Amino acid sequence: MSLATFEWGGGEATVVLLHGGGLSSREWTDLAPALALTYRVVAFDARGCGESPADPELRYGAATIASDLETIRVTRGLERFALVGHSFGAVSACIYAAEHPEQVTRLVLLDGGPANHVRPTSLENPPLSFPSRAEAERALSRALPRGFPAWYLDSRFDTDEDGTLRWRSDMSGRVQWSRDGGEPLLPGLWAYVERLVMPTLVVHGADSPLFPLETAIKMGEMNPLVQVVDIADAGHFVHIDQPELVLAAIRTHLS
Repeated sequence: MSLATFEWGGGEATVVLLHGGGLSSREWTDLAPALALTYRVVAFDARGCGESPADPELRYGAATIASDLETIRVTRGLERFALVGHSFGAVSACIYAAEHPEQVTRLVLLDGGPANHVRPTSLENPPLSFPSRAEAERALSRALPRGFPAWYLDSRFDTDEDGTLRWRSDMSGRVQWSRDGGEPLLPGLWAYVERLVMPTLVVHGADSPLFPLETAIKMGEMNPLVQVVDIADAGHFVHIDQPELVLAAIRTHLS
């Protein structure tokens, strides 16, 4: 399957970014260019997300994303690189880093890691469309109560001629994937955390409703290579709520 892939910058060292579930590489609209001042930055839209086609077999799991990353690594000629993932992308990043330690120099997990469930809560019963931008903004504000950049709404939704907004992802397919069993590697991710052999930074949003601080702390207790930073006044979308603090944390970790 051909996946939409994007690059910024041209530094000698490379950073690969993995977006969260059902989102796209537009999630990195601010972060990628900032990192590209120093690094070659690569990102791709996962299956059924953004500009990548839907998977008719609904292969939307974290291990599939990790496998697709390895394919892109080969086709793009990437050698060793730092890996950053957010939310479900953090789960895939952790799996990839544990299975390909020779490729990953450093790992950053943005408000994502092991969980005690297999079905992502965001896929329980999401609306598949919104009749207007105002309705979509209200819905998005529940996940991002601190506000969001002007570009952010269009990073998630396409607008029909009649003004209806629809996800830029195969949301119905992802809901079905979740109902069919979801992601057993969410509770099974602890084994991958234990296998990490590269310096790893877990960036936790202090007010995140989806990723408890206790989980991040336990990751650090399990593996001494894992460090945790707790970002105040930030929720699950920590890189949107506090972009400068997250950028600084990533730069410090990568350097």
